[in-house]
Amino acid sequence: MSVERSIERDVKAMSMGLDTVVSQIEMLSGNVKLRKAERKRLSRLEAIRKQMVENPDECKKLVKRYKEM
Repeated sequence: MSVERSIERDVKAMSMGLDTVVSQIEMLSGNVKLRKAERKRLSRLEAIRKQMVENPDECKKLVKRYKEM
């Protein structure tokens, strides 16, 4: 499955930290009915969590580079 994602949005979410991302995923997952925007947000957060767990150093570099821009 291909997910169109915005690098800017991903980096903003990564800068919140893993704990915040996980808590938002849990909050959105608890809802039975999700609007389209919430479903997209949930899929984006899940992809970000996966990247933050698998490649923490790369995520830190990306966030640092984005903040310097």
